Amino acid sequence: MKRLALMTLLGSSVLLAACGSGSDSGGDPRGRLDTDYSNLRLADPALGPLSNQHPPSDFSEYLRNGVRLMVQPQGQDGRNDGDFAESPAAEDSAGGGENFSQTNVHVLGVDEADRLKYDGEHLFVAESPYYTYAHFAAGAEIAVDDGFGGSTEPPPNQAVRIYSTQPEAVGATWMARYEFERSEENPLTLSELYTLDDEEGRAQSVAALSDKRLYFHWGWGDTPSYGRRAGATRVDLLDVQSPGNPQLDWSIELEGALLNSRKIGDVMYLVTRTIPQIEGVEPYPDSQEARERNEQLIRDASIEDLLPEYSVNDGDLLPLVTEEDCYLPREIASDQGYADLVTVSAIDLRSRELVSSACINAQLSGIYMSLDSLYLGARGGSGSEQQTGLHKFTIEQGEVDYRGTGVVPGHLNWSDPAFSMDEKDGYLRVVTSVRQGWNDFDHYLHVLREPETGDTEQLEVVAKLPNEQQPEQIGKPGEDIFAVRFLGDRAYIVTFEQMDPLYVLDLSDNENPQIVGALEIPGVSTYLHPVGDGYLVSVGEDPMSMEGGVKIELFDVRDDNNPLSLETHMIGGQRSWSEALRDLRAFNFLSVSDDSLRFTLPVTRRENYEWVDSGLHLFEINNLTGEEAVLEPVGSMIVEQPQDNSNGWHTDSGNGRSRMHGDTVFYLHGNDIWASDWSDPENVQGPFTE
Repeated sequence: MKRLALMTLLGSSVLLAACGSGSDSGGDPRGRLDTDYSNLRLADPALGPLSNQHPPSDFSEYLRNGVRLMVQPQGQDGRNDGDFAESPAAEDSAGGGENFSQTNVHVLGVDEADRLKYDGEHLFVAESPYYTYAHFAAGAEIAVDDGFGGSTEPPPNQAVRIYSTQPEAVGATWMARYEFERSEENPLTLSELYTLDDEEGRAQSVAALSDKRLYFHWGWGDTPSYGRRAGATRVDLLDVQSPGNPQLDWSIELEGALLNSRKIGDVMYLVTRTIPQIEGVEPYPDSQEARERNEQLIRDASIEDLLPEYSVNDGDLLPLVTEEDCYLPREIASDQGYADLVTVSAIDLRSRELVSSACINAQLSGIYMSLDSLYLGARGGSGSEQQTGLHKFTIEQGEVDYRGTGVVPGHLNWSDPAFSMDEKDGYLRVVTSVRQGWNDFDHYLHVLREPETGDTEQLEVVAKLPNEQQPEQIGKPGEDIFAVRFLGDRAYIVTFEQMDPLYVLDLSDNENPQIVGALEIPGVSTYLHPVGDGYLVSVGEDPMSMEGGVKIELFDVRDDNNPLSLETHMIGGQRSWSEALRDLRAFNFLSVSDDSLRFTLPVTRRENYEWVDSGLHLFEINNLTGEEAVLEPVGSMIVEQPQDNSNGWHTDSGNGRSRMHGDTVFYLHGNDIWASDWSDPENVQGPFTE
């Protein structure tokens, strides 16, 4: 990879919004290079159709202008990298037809990386590393401040664990631990896994995803957002056909920080982010000599220098994209610049090759993928003038091709844009919010599609809510959106201020959507999961209650006009927490029959704000085919309590996961696997070690 110069870390788009700039048309009569960038301006690439037909000179100068804007020490726009969305799915989205559960995903057929994978015979665990910001500061050659602290060694626990399972005996056996080599020069952090399966669904290979995110001590709250604009992404493919002796089979490393990924069949899609990395460029130059040196380096940079690269098996560097693969706004001016590049790379894991890559020049706010299409959401403007551009690509057999762009007002859901978009029958349905004031929102549903004739590079809006015929607002004054779920011809939206309205939208006619029902209940739901035919189960909180806790609720939505809350169960008191509140992969489920569904979620329980215990909580929903379904708590697998820890504080288990196989439940807490029988969850077996 190109050397990650200090400029790369500091030169994020945080600096772009408030910087002026100028052209590089030449020096002044005294022979100086023109380093006055006050006439340059930041482009807003989020809106309007894109093009990959710009002359190479215009393309490269646009990126160079973006670099020029970056190196100026003025202004911060506070932007973040956004989240990444995938299309919602039916209730069996964890995959299967088997008697074991898998990763809970947004759409059936689109797999998502996770730190726990299961093929029915073996559990594969990506160990969760513990590290400090100093690891990354050292890798970026940044002096560590006195208050930074921490080791400069690479993060520990860079390994994949493999267990064989014995569900009939409620147990698991340690098989192997494959440890990755890390160094101070390449401080990659293992994050998540995919499996590449054989025809019978058993894992042949495990794809281990690692990335390098460089952080700078610029305020604890903002640091991660800035750091994501530099780094590297690596995929190591392990041969696990002999689970007791895994072997490294193939690897690929991409320039750019890993933002997210998905896999359809054998093809894995990596979403990475880079900014041009020009070695020697000095951020915030404080002398004319340094500014002129910067300008000369920027001018001398070729297109190849400005675009990301990749390598296979640590071999020669190759271009990840060319200018023909990159899409900029259709209209760009010579005084505009924007340097952030988001790249989508399709990698065939079975043939072990990069199939295609495409990049756009945008401030990303969300990604949505169906089985056929990829939508990149990008935001432009601010406040009540903010808009979201939706760039559509087809993804047939790994080939990523641009189709067109649509624009809607507002921004995607702040907590999980995964549930703000959905594609059905060629229509894109999207929910956005426009902030009119500090606590004042307008919420909209828009329906877009490619035009049947004419300009295929402009997605047209064919319907929206509210409208003149359907003026009812989505949400009451002061209410923000906390959860959205599209399910076929219906959409469910949860808004919240002090109560928790659940809105039901009828989308059976995509060009005439309607609000058909609403239900007000205490608390707020942040995750909605479909169950059976006409039920939803939610995970949420009740922040207005003194008792607090994690709230599990069952809704009957068989009658669109009259949604009902059937049962509520609270876990813990104030400040109790579950990863499932923010990450659907922490919510695991298994359909036992047409009449019964089981689900689990990890919870860190507190009472009176004091930590009580951490464990996995088990629930059943029964009588799904009867007159009315019933929510039943089964019990909990408690694996950590204050007396288990010398400092009285729980393990940082923010990636707790579980899998079910028949009547056995496997629970990943920290880096350890535990097991229990469904009928006796308090009798916990484990952890299973070497």
